[in-house]
Amino acid sequence: MIMQTMFQLLTVEEKRKVEREYAIRRSVVMLCAFTSILVVGMAGLFPSYVLSRIRYNEALERTKAVNSTQQRNDDLSLQIWLKETNRKLQLLSPALDTDRPLGLINKVLDQRDVGIAITGFSLIKTKDKIAVSINGVAANRQSLIAFENRLRSSGDFAEVVSPISNLAKDRDIDFQIKFSPI
Repeated sequence: MIMQTMFQLLTVEEKRKVEREYAIRRSVVMLCAFTSILVVGMAGLFPSYVLSRIRYNEALERTKAVNSTQQRNDDLSLQIWLKETNRKLQLLSPALDTDRPLGLINKVLDQRDVGIAITGFSLIKTKDKIAVSINGVAANRQSLIAFENRLRSSGDFAEVVSPISNLAKDRDIDFQIKFSPI
């Protein structure tokens, strides 16, 4: 109450000075309080920040280690796949395909007639000799004998061998003929 009375005794100009001074001091006190709260907060959060940063760096290093291991495994599997693919391509190389079985198969198919159904081809290659085996079904004995004769007389095949057991039945005869191309 005494302060209030003293304030009222001041002139208008002095009241403004006092109010200004009071506002400046209040601002300084608030600024100091804010700064002290900020400093205390930073000091309180700094250990947590340091620990979280350390954990982040550890996690980053672990991730890099796992990725590099996985990348090495991926690289290794890709190299194995590449070697396997190159090996398969070398097997399919045209330089290794000297036998040309398609031409041989076409020559055999040209010799058959309506009564002969071919069910399988077998090509066996030894060092310098090729043996071919044909499996099939003949409608009757005459068509099988005619097919064998056409193979022998075509001049494309040597050593045409047909077992006698092929001729045991009259109809729907399962047969196997072996020969070698010339």
